[in-house]
Amino acid sequence: MCGRYTVLTEDEIIEIRKILKDLSLRIVKDEFSEYHQDTGEICPTDHAPVMIQREEGISFESVKWGFKRWNGSGVIINARCETIIVKSLFSKLIKAGRCVVPAGEFFEWERLEKGKKKYFVKDKNDNILFMAGLYRDTEDGREFVIITKKATNEMKKIHDRIPVILRVDQIESWLSGKLSPDDLENLDYDVAVMPCENGGEIDQLSLFST
Repeated sequence: MCGRYTVLTEDEIIEIRKILKDLSLRIVKDEFSEYHQDTGEICPTDHAPVMIQREEGISFESVKWGFKRWNGSGVIINARCETIIVKSLFSKLIKAGRCVVPAGEFFEWERLEKGKKKYFVKDKNDNILFMAGLYRDTEDGREFVIITKKATNEMKKIHDRIPVILRVDQIESWLSGKLSPDDLENLDYDVAVMPCENGGEIDQLSLFST
């Protein structure tokens, strides 16, 4: 994901609610109805809907994308699944800071000899993507990052990283702690990678660059 993914449509929000109901997961807070994004895309430092598990059930909350760096120089927007156990910034969140980030599709830029080429990445059957994430509470509010892993299959052709995408039946397992960080490395999810018609040579922050 190239530091950008699409805003959920009303139909996708309805579908997420249905999915959770089918999984017998109770929704205890729902800020989807309060969420608005005019551009159609979510970028770092934007607020976006994430799913967090509470004792009573699943909470949909609007959270800021990106951990503010300690020196104030930008934000950290991703965490590598291979190192979240050993990096102190993320390791303390594995027990009580898990979240799931839903998206319709995300974007990535392939590095070319001259410039970059824009692609969008989505589920092969147009299903909603559920990405594993971590969140934390700060004096400035709640923030989240998206967890990434080594790219495989189609994604590997344009980039070496991909978000950890959960199957529907893995959502509760990640939120509840049943899935370990080591498990994430072995989760494979088939995606469709297609060039964007308006994908010019744009210098864009990459989610997988750190």
